[in-house]
Amino acid sequence: MILLLGTIGAALLLSRSFSLMEAIKCCISTALLCIGFTVLVDSIMWQRILWPEFEVFWFNSVLNRSSEWGTHSIHWYFTSALPRSMLVAYPLCLVGALLDRRIVPYVLPVTLFVVLYSKLPHKELRFIIAAVPMLNVSASLAANRLYNNRKKSGWNFLYVLMLGAFLASLGYSAVSFMASYSNYPGGHALKALHEADSSMKEKVLHIDVLTAMSGVSRFCENEYPWRYSKEEDISIEEYQNRNFTYLLNEHRYVSGYKCLFGVDGFSRARIQPRFPPLSLVKVPKVFAHGNTGDPGVLSLDWPGCP
Repeated sequence: MILLLGTIGAALLLSRSFSLMEAIKCCISTALLCIGFTVLVDSIMWQRILWPEFEVFWFNSVLNRSSEWGTHSIHWYFTSALPRSMLVAYPLCLVGALLDRRIVPYVLPVTLFVVLYSKLPHKELRFIIAAVPMLNVSASLAANRLYNNRKKSGWNFLYVLMLGAFLASLGYSAVSFMASYSNYPGGHALKALHEADSSMKEKVLHIDVLTAMSGVSRFCENEYPWRYSKEEDISIEEYQNRNFTYLLNEHRYVSGYKCLFGVDGFSRARIQPRFPPLSLVKVPKVFAHGNTGDPGVLSLDWPGCP
């Protein structure tokens, strides 16, 4: 967000919309207010003094360790993330900037913001999602121009093409919505586990990386008698030597544990020769396991794994 405000602020300074001194005063007062608020709220929630944005900045930019979470090519935002998130609006935003030069001073700073973020090896759409609204404004200008000239020769074909692209985008959005809805098996598995075991005996649940990334968060956790571990780099052979009551992970079989149930997640889309022509294929993604040495776990009625 600092990069976005920086590029927009630089554009406003160059256009002399306000003076440098006014910008400094506004930035200092806004920064103090926002930092104070986020430190207060997050410190209460995490039970320690915490400025989350600074920790993220330090880890990603200063230590340059963001690549530990995966990397993409330098052009990924422009060739993959933005096209998939904006759909038909992506080419239209380019056309809008060509048809109406008044939007260029607004589009240029957010484009520069995406360019600067592209230098980080680790990329996620959420990092640059703040640029999308302004790009959509540019796309709306192109759509408006096509609509106003729809009765003119040549323009009518482009108008019909745009309508077809809108319908295709709507269909893609519907499919993506249904896929996203099925993309959180970890959260569904944790909820099912909580509902299945309501005893007051203390339980220790280990959550692996895939489960944590597919719907499990601290807001899903229960209080006593549940305790949670997200310790990483535990080999599948080591689980039987650990004192976990339950496991939620991506493995169907774990020595020393019984597979209690599996939760399906989105795998792929499949074309079929009937209505609807597209179906979503779901496969078991997250499995719940119970310690075979705990009679309380084995006494419960579990559906079993597929």
